Amino acid sequence: MGYFPTINIPVVATNNRVLAAEQTATISAESLPEALKLPHPGYLSTRYSYYHPGIDIATGLGMPIHSIAQGKVTMVDYGFWGLGHSVTISHLGGFESTYGHMGRIFVKTGQDITTTNTIGEVGLTGHTSGPHTHLEIKKDGRYIDPLTILPTIPNFPREEDFRPVGGAEVTKPQSELRKTLKPDFS
Repeated sequence: MGYFPTINIPVVATNNRVLAAEQTATISAESLPEALKLPHPGYLSTRYSYYHPGIDIATGLGMPIHSIAQGKVTMVDYGFWGLGHSVTISHLGGFESTYGHMGRIFVKTGQDITTTNTIGEVGLTGHTSGPHTHLEIKKDGRYIDPLTILPTIPNFPREEDFRPVGGAEVTKPQSELRKTLKPDFS
């Protein structure tokens, strides 16, 4: 009769039941050891998502960055890609915050800080398209949406977001600051 090969497909065991236990926890601002503060004035330019585990707070280049709560600096990274120059701070209650895209860093690993200490300045390091602070918050090693525990951040720029650092006021009248479409030459 001849040789007829047979195809044997191994039996794949299927599990009809999927047992998954999912823990959910609600973290509210009231349950934190201390009230959190924004790192600097600005507006929300990118929200938290699965692909972006933090928020972006846009502001002017060189704006001083403060910690959202007191803690200890656990990491200072002068990276070239990703978050660029970044600082990670460990807080009470198992919280950790990371600040990315900094231009200059004024703290060192192991340093104790409060919300009044300036940890650095807003910069353009790493993968960024404009001056902002990328802020990540972790609770017990898991990312959480910072908007759920931080004070309200506006979704658009306000007039005070464009004022120079230090409170200096422009002395020229508004009419002299406007550009005209007329050529400046005779």
